[in-house]
Amino acid sequence: MADAADPFRLSAETPAEGRPLDQASAVAAALGHRVGDARLLSRAFTHASRCGAQASLAEKLRDANERLEFLGDAVLGAAIAQLLFERFPDADEGQLSRLRSTLASRATLARAIEAIGLLPYCLAGAQMGPRHDAWPDSVKANLMESVLAAIHLDGGWDPLRVAVARLLAPWIDDPEAGRRDARMRLQEWSLEHHKRLPDYTCERSGGSDHQPEFSSSVTVAGRTADGRGTSRRRAEAAAAEAFLADMPDHGGAVGTEGTENAAQPRSTDAD
Repeated sequence: MADAADPFRLSAETPAEGRPLDQASAVAAALGHRVGDARLLSRAFTHASRCGAQASLAEKLRDANERLEFLGDAVLGAAIAQLLFERFPDADEGQLSRLRSTLASRATLARAIEAIGLLPYCLAGAQMGPRHDAWPDSVKANLMESVLAAIHLDGGWDPLRVAVARLLAPWIDDPEAGRRDARMRLQEWSLEHHKRLPDYTCERSGGSDHQPEFSSSVTVAGRTADGRGTSRRRAEAAAAEAFLADMPDHGGAVGTEGTENAAQPRSTDAD
């Protein structure tokens, strides 16, 4: 249902107090559009692992989200591009591209589906574990893309655009959020798996007084990744993102500045 004052702002539905939401109501409350096709939405919320190892290709295509994920990835990128084009009129192509990469990354989408409360409605195979928040970022991001595809197929471009704007508002309003998230995720992972903080080194490597460049390295358990940026903090963030990008359960959020120079992790034993 559209707001008469703003056709791009759809009114969200809210549940009665104490009453659990179904999938359609949950999507409407979070993203502003009620998907009328229940079967389509069920597919969007179902990861292919839910079908089981013995499921045929036809069964997976019928019941799971893989085709929707493909469409969602494409329409999400287009919606983000338009939002950024309108929101940042003074940004050049490179800046817009880097910010779009941040917003469309696995890490951002995984955090976003957690933040809007849709992850508990998702279904995956038992091998993923009982805790939704412990699923790999790649799975969370794929499910988010599938839900956006369902909104697009059911309602068209305008509801999709509104949904993407709502979903990514915290990251659009604060582009530094992705960088902070990368550093925090690496710190949490390092503490959980190795009981120690990541070890960063950083030094100025070039540039001018007005546009300095810094190079940073981060090391955890004998693996090192490098990054560059226009400040020490950004260079460290680029290194953290590069480290996380090489880990299968993490999608490193590409920052909006400096992270195009992030290098892949390397083993310090090989140096």
